[in-house]
Amino acid sequence: MKQKKRQGIIGMVKWFLLFYLFTFLPLSISAQVDTKLRDIYTQAESDYQIGRIEQARDALLQNLSTFHGNLRQNALRLVALCYLARFDMEQTEQYATMMLQENPYYSPSSGDPETFADMVNSIKAGMTATITTASSQAESLDEVPVPTTLITAEMIMNSGARNLQEVLAAYVPGLNIIDCNDDINIAMRGIYSSTQEKILIMLNGHRLNSYATNTAAPDFSISLENVKQIEVLRGPASSLYGDVALTGVVNIITKQGADVDGVLAKLGVGNYGQIKADAVFGKRYFDIDLLVWGSIYRNSGERRYAPDDRNAETYFSMPYDHIWIRRIGNRPTYDFGLQLGYKGLQFMYDTHFSQVVAPFTMSSLALSYDHDRYRTYNGLLPCFSTNSHHADLSYQWSMFNGQWKASATYDKSDLTRYQVISDEPMTALYLSLPFPPYMIQTFDSCGGLSRYVNGQEQNYGFHLKGNYAYTLGDNHHGTISFGAEYGHFQLDDIRYQVGYNFEESFPEEARIREIGKGSENRADAWLQLKHRWNFSLFSRPFSLIANAGLRFDYKNRYDDSKVRELSPRAALILQRPRWSVRLSYSKSFVDAPYIYRQANVLAVVLRDHEPITLSPERAHSFQLSFAGNNWVKGLNFEVNGFYNYASNLIMTNIIDYSNVGQNKTCGVELMAGYRQPKFTADWNFTWTHTIKSNLINIGELESFRPYYNNDINDNNNTPVIMSNLVLGWQATPKLKLHTHVLFEGRQTSYNPDIEQYVLVNTHYIEWAIYKLSPETADKAAAAWDAAVDAAQKSITHLEMPARCILDIGGEYMIGPVTLGLNIHNLLGTRYNRSGMNTNLIPQQGRWFLGSIAVRF
Repeated sequence: MKQKKRQGIIGMVKWFLLFYLFTFLPLSISAQVDTKLRDIYTQAESDYQIGRIEQARDALLQNLSTFHGNLRQNALRLVALCYLARFDMEQTEQYATMMLQENPYYSPSSGDPETFADMVNSIKAGMTATITTASSQAESLDEVPVPTTLITAEMIMNSGARNLQEVLAAYVPGLNIIDCNDDINIAMRGIYSSTQEKILIMLNGHRLNSYATNTAAPDFSISLENVKQIEVLRGPASSLYGDVALTGVVNIITKQGADVDGVLAKLGVGNYGQIKADAVFGKRYFDIDLLVWGSIYRNSGERRYAPDDRNAETYFSMPYDHIWIRRIGNRPTYDFGLQLGYKGLQFMYDTHFSQVVAPFTMSSLALSYDHDRYRTYNGLLPCFSTNSHHADLSYQWSMFNGQWKASATYDKSDLTRYQVISDEPMTALYLSLPFPPYMIQTFDSCGGLSRYVNGQEQNYGFHLKGNYAYTLGDNHHGTISFGAEYGHFQLDDIRYQVGYNFEESFPEEARIREIGKGSENRADAWLQLKHRWNFSLFSRPFSLIANAGLRFDYKNRYDDSKVRELSPRAALILQRPRWSVRLSYSKSFVDAPYIYRQANVLAVVLRDHEPITLSPERAHSFQLSFAGNNWVKGLNFEVNGFYNYASNLIMTNIIDYSNVGQNKTCGVELMAGYRQPKFTADWNFTWTHTIKSNLINIGELESFRPYYNNDINDNNNTPVIMSNLVLGWQATPKLKLHTHVLFEGRQTSYNPDIEQYVLVNTHYIEWAIYKLSPETADKAAAAWDAAVDAAQKSITHLEMPARCILDIGGEYMIGPVTLGLNIHNLLGTRYNRSGMNTNLIPQQGRWFLGSIAVRF
């Protein structure tokens, strides 16, 4: 019995020891660590008070990565004060900004030096804006190596913008809206494609562009209610971001949970069936920061009269006298996401769905059609649709006197392009679309013609980057940044179907489905040096910043061909306290989209000709900028001149693609911002001149290549002059008003004329028949001349007059409730836009949206 009691006691002791080891001991160790960190901070504070500035600063910096919570905030504040005591304003601002990132609600105390309090208030007010996109590190706007536009949450509200496209068009000089019929699109400095695939769009640094199509539409599927700021790099940016960043980068930075600190719910309704619902929840619990958002949008579209003003002798005519503008499909667009942070660990998940209904049929046919008569595929009527999921898990830490960040990403998308060809039979269509004979016979007798393309893609990525700060004496310091990435992309499935009689479709060909599938691997590495030299000239302080970077990208394509690209960037920045001058060069590339390369393979299957190999598109840019800060209290401005040269631009040829485009452009961009407590104004102006550009005609007959007039050497769907003015006025403590005025000068749209292409092919066939007999030699000659004449007329010149669009709106607060009203195109101005392979597309008239928002 005693033996059993002794064993029982020993067992209880063992369990107690195990319980202690796994519970109280870790807590005890944690408490000891916390006590040690508090002692380090207390000693550093004492050293600072007695003037031992370097000792206090160094002790804090050595342990900064281990501080957390309020202790980290206090440590960052004290480091900033140490740098301020040595008059190092740049480092003071950097650590003050980091402190505010820890606690955006920090307010200077009476014990803070006046200079420090002013700097903190200035940062909080956004007057000393800090961004991270340009150099992969925090820096002010006057230090960035390329011209950059910063758009804050307040500016988004002042613009009255309904989606990302309208925000960017209002504030980013050199960027304008184009309309390619079936997608929401933008152009940067005159370069664009049929979908938005030339600008990299990111959410908190995570790529949103598809890996199959390179597309990321700035549409209603990207919520604006959760946005803290948007950072836009104007110019090539492949030295940091590689593929897709051909003409610019848009990085959407979401709020932190602490910024929201509660729930914001908003509901809006409008005059064209608009229903817009948004909800954002955010909270910070000690070291845990949580942000959750959701957004839903739908509308019925604007019905617009579309008369048939085409020549009666043409092949194609309008079946109906109306079209629908900016119509969302039969499903609402949405954006749902979550962001969770714990110390250095960050997780983000976002899913969004979008669809846009084209007002006209495909390409430059541009015919009206009966949208609701067509059959559905996967529940979708004709539309351009994307359903995407994005996940990002990252961890940031300090090691070896540097800042490190590792992340893993996952993306999955379902992409649909369901286009109507024509409601009516198309007798001449076999001359332009490469379909098999049995389809062509059906096209001669049946209407309700359509084309459906759908694919599912996945992508896995792993990233590692770091920043190492160094100091060389009192006047030289800088940062070395570096990174590497590996990614794997695969297209799991693809469907290609042709429909007729509105509800019927030809059987899918298995070989087409198998051809489309494939996978690709990519890897890259980049290095960047940013060095600052502080010096005096004529007893005045100056700073000279050199910022240079180089990135190498490697891709193993699905067909085992390789892409190897070097992307350099270099910038020199001369700084004074109230002005700066920047000279920069950058080169970028975007690889030909996977789906384009596969489309060329498909064209070989459907049509007997040699395959076309696609290469990456490339762009070079030289830019010279001058910026002034606070010359008049509250006024900041920038003047930027640029020269861009883009080559190997991809042009579409109905079903296949070629690297035949080029674009040489120069221009001047002006930006100015004025801030007062009750009034804000943001103005931009752009002058763009195209030196040389060309188009490829949709014709394929080699005999007529010399007759196609491909050189246009003019702005294409880009105004020579455009300007935006956005005003915000706090009329009363409860009422805020805002106005946006857009002016665009005259534009010309140059696009291939599909009817002339049909005539070229028709007369060529006649010539080929007539030349077989001497008796019809005259007819053969006439047919040849007619074909040549059609080829020379193969590019349309469609003029769009200058226009001025006025948007107004306001918000009125009643306690936690805010009532809002936004009116787009107040004067109901009728105007058109166009894009690649597109006719003139009528734009929206007067749309209004009333809203009610509640914060609690």
